[in-house]
Amino acid sequence: MRAGRWSQAATSGKRAAGDSCLILAGTPSTTEPQPARARARRGVKQFTYGACRIVLGLPMGYVATGGSSAVAQVLSLWRNLKTYTRAAVGWIGNTATIGNFVRLGSIGLAGLIVWLIVQDLMRDVVTIEPISVPAGLAENGYKPEVAGHRLRDALNSYASRSRTGPLAGESFLNLDLNMADRDELPDFVVPQLGLSLNAVVSSIRSVLHARSGPTISGEITAQDKFALRIRIDGEQVYDGSDAANPDEMMTEAAAAVMEKIKPSLNAIILYTDKRPQSVLKADEIIARLKESDVNVQWAYVIKGNDLLDKREFPEAEKMFRKAISLNRSNPQPHIQLGLALEGQGKVDEAIKQFQLVLGIDPKSAKAYNNIGAALVRKADLTKTPPDQAIAAYRRAIEVDPGYSLSYNNLGLVLYNHGNVDEAIVRYGEAIKVDPNYLFAQWNLAYALEHQAKLDQALVHYRAAIECTKDRQQLAILHTSVGNILKQMAGADGNLDGAIAEYRRALGSDPDYYWAHNNLGLIWDAQGKIEEAIAEFRSATKIYPEMADMKDNLVRVLRKKEAGPPQEAAGFKE
Repeated sequence: MRAGRWSQAATSGKRAAGDSCLILAGTPSTTEPQPARARARRGVKQFTYGACRIVLGLPMGYVATGGSSAVAQVLSLWRNLKTYTRAAVGWIGNTATIGNFVRLGSIGLAGLIVWLIVQDLMRDVVTIEPISVPAGLAENGYKPEVAGHRLRDALNSYASRSRTGPLAGESFLNLDLNMADRDELPDFVVPQLGLSLNAVVSSIRSVLHARSGPTISGEITAQDKFALRIRIDGEQVYDGSDAANPDEMMTEAAAAVMEKIKPSLNAIILYTDKRPQSVLKADEIIARLKESDVNVQWAYVIKGNDLLDKREFPEAEKMFRKAISLNRSNPQPHIQLGLALEGQGKVDEAIKQFQLVLGIDPKSAKAYNNIGAALVRKADLTKTPPDQAIAAYRRAIEVDPGYSLSYNNLGLVLYNHGNVDEAIVRYGEAIKVDPNYLFAQWNLAYALEHQAKLDQALVHYRAAIECTKDRQQLAILHTSVGNILKQMAGADGNLDGAIAEYRRALGSDPDYYWAHNNLGLIWDAQGKIEEAIAEFRSATKIYPEMADMKDNLVRVLRKKEAGPPQEAAGFKE
């Protein structure tokens, strides 16, 4: 069993340069060396830009042959700098008044409002018109505007399901499918009255007959029960009926609406539980839509993730490179390409991809987390301390304290290199951020178990069981709980709890050999030789290379009073 479980995953920013009234620049000299005093002046030109004089001079690396002249040149430049600074300050003092500041502030505020309006006009917006409702609903407060808001909430709730995805078992293949970040989705708006910025933008769109996205309309009708029809740009996309409450139909309608306006998001949501359907939908998107459509890029990412899960790394790499070629500013395909490269042992190339993500988003915790995981592999391969990996994980936590994977991975590398106490703290921090984080619960339980803190370990193993539906993971976790219960009971204690956990493990995965083996040990201790033989035989059949299990079978066969000696001899090394 592994010492721990890894997890790995995926706003642009610009660094502003400071302004200066003195700018030194220049070009390498093509003339023969001249005395320093002459060179100090050669090629220097001055001109005035506003209140600031700009000096174009020789490069600082041009060495003077006369020491005193070089010092004089530096002092002259320093005096010029002070003069220009005083001039600039004086100009500000002479021209700046309260009235000027107010005017400048007003102009700046007006410019900001115009900029925000332009940005809003350029957004990908889905407009939800008020949905007509029966008079009875309207009288009870469920007015058309309320119905529109309920549909908007259902759409946003449905979209949020794409932000959690599957995690693969290998440390370098833990997929974090947060593909549909909020800024990748259209804004769902319901037009409203008032003087808000959204209202102003909606009014401008109406006057200009300009839209940046589709319009959703519909109606709720009622006879014995409620029915809902939804249209996008006049085309009906949903027709539901027989609902006791109109809100019940909104979730179903949300899936139908999203299939029309963002089909890749539906494919992403399907990926967790219905992967073949998800990949098929990705193929349909690629075949049906133009490559310029954002859905096509995500379709290639989905296909690449499927290949990544299958450990078909070169083919996955092709899919991710295609996705990147469609939009290089999207960080997620770079993250996934890095994972595919890491899976092929190309650790340095993988790190470069993660660093490209930092070029897009300098505060990407996903990128730092993945750099850390890649550096752990590199340290393992080169037999060097993982100091750089630890630093990368700490940086991931620094830029995003709410990203739980970084805490877990930092804890794991600390644990594996002897810092158990801090590892336990880090696992606990991951759980505070996300109580349903399987691997953090699992790793914390494992660490506590090996510190003989069995009661605490039991709590976290059971919490981990609640975090997964994977049958193999459940088998391992139930076996771990059984081991602790067996240890707590002692040789003469009640082992019913441990037996029940081993049976639960085998109910989840009948081929989990350790559950067979450990259950066989209990039957052996209780003198139930036939039951013990059956379990050890199952274990050795599943995993014939495990020497301990073969030894256990040989031992109980020899215990069996009527057991044929040759059967036991056949399992000797």
